[in-house]
Amino acid sequence: MKRAIALSMAMLVSTAIAAEKKTYSYNCRGGGFTIGAIVDRSSGVDRWSKSEPVILQIAGEPPQTLIADPDAPEADSYKNKDYEFYSLKTFITLTRKSHGTVVKFYDTCRVE
Repeated sequence: MKRAIALSMAMLVSTAIAAEKKTYSYNCRGGGFTIGAIVDRSSGVDRWSKSEPVILQIAGEPPQTLIADPDAPEADSYKNKDYEFYSLKTFITLTRKSHGTVVKFYDTCRVE
């Protein structure tokens, strides 16, 4: 019994160590923003969690919660009804929509 409890505790600790919250700042044509994401480390590679939402923060605006886009499994792609964030290697964009129409587009983004 004690061994099973110790094993369960070790698994919880290793899971907690494997995932951590990180903040990424982006500077783009169109403005800057930050993304707060839970990062899972697997086989030495950091990946944004697909099961946890990311938090988008644009200066002067309330934070936005974005959820993973299941149609983009290879990219860091998250969205809500107003924003779509997409990152695959060096191609990074953020699109702001209003009633389905693009009202602002952030492109040529780089991580700071």
